[in-house]
Amino acid sequence: MKKMESVNICRQICVLADELRDRWLQQYSLSERREIMALTVSQQRMLRVVWRMTEISPQGIMLKELAERLSLSCSAVSVMVEAMVRRGVFERVQDEEDRRKVFIRISPAGLRQANIADQGFAEVSAGFFAGLSDDEVTQMTNLLEKFQQYLISIEKENKK
Repeated sequence: MKKMESVNICRQICVLADELRDRWLQQYSLSERREIMALTVSQQRMLRVVWRMTEISPQGIMLKELAERLSLSCSAVSVMVEAMVRRGVFERVQDEEDRRKVFIRISPAGLRQANIADQGFAEVSAGFFAGLSDDEVTQMTNLLEKFQQYLISIEKENKK
């Protein structure tokens, strides 16, 4: 594939992501939109990561784990987490067995925000996927998963 074609595909993916976000935001009230958009893109990403990681570890995750997952320094993540705690999106919980350990987990308010976002994306994308055949959905899913795995492999290589 020519380099320009691959650049155009990546641009199209970014444009689609923006359009998808804009369309699902339109279905919410102004106050709900303000609540969702009050978070920066980095904070929204952190919210998604903490949400997904705490599905696996309900007690929460350690700051170091979160920093590694986001490919950021612990100090940068600490500042972002503090802002999210002040907003009521995250909460810090001390480990009952080792008081030195502090876990970060999504708060009930943060969970509500994450669910609003997830539901909105599901509703908007359902309309698109309804017009595709099962084979097209499978093919698209496989291609997107391959792209994601490629991006993960680049990230791993850059950490070496």
